[in-house]
Amino acid sequence: IWAAVYLLGEWLGIPPIGMNPTVLMVLLWFFILDFAVTVIWSLLALPVLERGKKLVISGPYRLMRHPFYAAFIWSGTGVAAVWLQSWLLIFSVIPIHFFWVWHIRNEELFLLEQFGVEYKTYMEATGQFFPILRRDKSK
Repeated sequence: IWAAVYLLGEWLGIPPIGMNPTVLMVLLWFFILDFAVTVIWSLLALPVLERGKKLVISGPYRLMRHPFYAAFIWSGTGVAAVWLQSWLLIFSVIPIHFFWVWHIRNEELFLLEQFGVEYKTYMEATGQFFPILRRDKSK
């Protein structure tokens, strides 16, 4: 999707992001670090060999159900947009998000079958790729 969107922007002649090179470099490193930290934290919290065997709701999984994929959606798109200085790539996060929602539907069904009510409760308390921001109703 990133390549197609980038090529579309080039074909349409959309001007590049015109930001100070220092700001671009800071943004690039922010997205790279966020991507790396999220992926590593996700793999440490839920090693590949443990997937589907136990429900992990700690580490990054206490914030969202799919932090590994979220790193690609949000930070990966940020890296691509800043690296290629493409405004259009920033908006590619929308189709990329919907692609991943479609892509993981069987995974979510499997997890519902595997963990039942516990996973359903977890689904209601967390977002797929972004934390659910709620006001504390106890106040």
